[in-house]
Amino acid sequence: MAMFFVCIILVGSGIVLVSFFMMLAEKKRLHDYRTDLAEKKDSLIRVIEDAELLVSELNNYSDYVLSRIEEKNETLSKSISEADLRIELLKSGTEPAGSNNPVYDEESVSRILEEEGRQQAVKTAPNSSRKSKVVTFDVKRREIIELANQGVSCTEIARILNCGKGEIELISRMGR
Repeated sequence: MAMFFVCIILVGSGIVLVSFFMMLAEKKRLHDYRTDLAEKKDSLIRVIEDAELLVSELNNYSDYVLSRIEEKNETLSKSISEADLRIELLKSGTEPAGSNNPVYDEESVSRILEEEGRQQAVKTAPNSSRKSKVVTFDVKRREIIELANQGVSCTEIARILNCGKGEIELISRMGR
C-alpha cells in the first residue's frame, strides 16, 4: 500500500509540474495589452508633437507670405498712385519736371502696338531658344493667358516659358 501512495504522490507531482510549465507557456504566449497601449500612447504623443511643430511652421510660413504680399501691395499702390499722378499730369497737358518721356500721339501708339503684335507672333512660333529667355511679368502674363486660351496644358506652358507650374495655374485662372 505504501507503494500505491508513493505512485499517487509522484503522479500528482508530475501533474503539478506539467500544469506549472503549461501556465508559464500560456503566460509567455499571452499578449500583454498594457504594453501595447503604452506604445500606442507614446506614438500618439509623438504624432501630436509633430503636428504641432508642423502647424507652427505653417504659421511662420503664412506670416512670411503675408508680409511679402503686404510689401508687394504697398509697391503696387505706390506704382498705381504714381501712374494716376502721371495720367492726371498728361490730361492737364503739363509734363512732370525733369521728365524726358516722349509724348505719344495716336500714330506712334498704334505703331508700337503693331510692333508688339509682331513680336508676340514671333514669340509664339515654336523654337528651342525660348526656354532660356527672360521676359517681364506683364509679357509673361499675356503669353500665359494666350497659351491657356489656346488649350495648352499648364505643364507645357511652364516648360515653354521656363517658370513654375503653380504660377502658370494661378495666372491662367485669373485670366479667365
